[in-house]
Amino acid sequence: MTKSVRLRSSLLLATWALLPACGSERNSGENGVQNGPSTVTTAPSSPATSNPPALPTSPGAPNTPAPTTLAPTTPAPTTPTPPTPAATSDTNSDAVTSGDPGMGSQTSTSPATSDGAESGASDETTPGETLGSGDVTAPAPSDTTGSMLPPTDDYSDFGPFETTSLANTGPDGTYTIVRPQMLGADGFLHAPITFGPGTGMQVSQMMGLLERIASHGFVIIGRALEGGPRDPVTRMRMIAGLDWIIEQNATAGSDFEGKLDVEHAVAMGYSVGGTGAVEIGGHEAIATVVSIHGHQAQGELRGPLLLMGGTEDVMSNGDSWLAPTFAGSQTQTSFSLVVGADHGYIQGTHGGVPGGVETPAMIAWLRYWIYGDEAAKRYFEGDDCVMCKDPWSNPQRKNWP
Repeated sequence: MTKSVRLRSSLLLATWALLPACGSERNSGENGVQNGPSTVTTAPSSPATSNPPALPTSPGAPNTPAPTTLAPTTPAPTTPTPPTPAATSDTNSDAVTSGDPGMGSQTSTSPATSDGAESGASDETTPGETLGSGDVTAPAPSDTTGSMLPPTDDYSDFGPFETTSLANTGPDGTYTIVRPQMLGADGFLHAPITFGPGTGMQVSQMMGLLERIASHGFVIIGRALEGGPRDPVTRMRMIAGLDWIIEQNATAGSDFEGKLDVEHAVAMGYSVGGTGAVEIGGHEAIATVVSIHGHQAQGELRGPLLLMGGTEDVMSNGDSWLAPTFAGSQTQTSFSLVVGADHGYIQGTHGGVPGGVETPAMIAWLRYWIYGDEAAKRYFEGDDCVMCKDPWSNPQRKNWP
């Protein structure tokens, strides 16, 4: 299997802030861990501002070129050194903060405290289809795939691309981009991801996770979010970032010119960002949505939805925070919980992997729905799927053929 090596750079220690989203939210995070080397560059000419960008009315990008396949003869990099597992705890850590929460130019390895859910925010829900009948089969994503990737036998590992990142960029100079260092190799088209972190978190605090995802061919753009669940500014900023990166595909002289698969974008986020990802899922470019420990959310989704949470990530009524989202979904949806995981699980490193077992699950989902990786569907297809057994629990699907 082809492995990637990412460029090393210095980690800049920074403190960061959890800004209270609203009075009813509670903190329940774990330590955020920076893993793996990357190149971090600060854009020199983009001014940073706290004002949200104006929402573009359309992606403004032309039709993409015909699907292409990344040649498997790409020079094989050496195997990356696995990150050192970090000690994890169910004990919540309080954030110590300073500086502008909208800036993402510094990498932090200080404790990361995630945002919480609004107490009692969900209505009573009816459980969806519990797996076990043996007749649920995921359809092949033949109508949603663009370029294709070389196969992998380990979805928790790095993909075939070395990665780099750029801070202080985007529509208003406050976004961070994590992307393959070399774009468009052999005509490969990279799917864009608009990513939202938890309230007050910097994108750099989830860099270990995002670098792994980007190494599988994705161009990720995101910025810090300050509001609570269902804040319209969160939706506006996530859409603005997506529209801006899509526009770069048609911008002469841009690094991304003609190198993005603008018809197969992804909305993805953690906590408040996961809520926003569902809410903007009706954007015409978005092919699939991934909500990681998100809150109750609704959206007119155009593609399949992956919901991931933890058995300790619950609301006051004992339901998962994502249960109302699953109940309200009108599209193909897969939903499973990690046994013992709390709201901050995705921020920690478990078994040497940033984000633990949730990371390979979301990489498999993205590779299947965006790049047509048929082997990846073993994570969510069939009664014996990876997300159907320990350490996953209560797997559910709905609206599948």
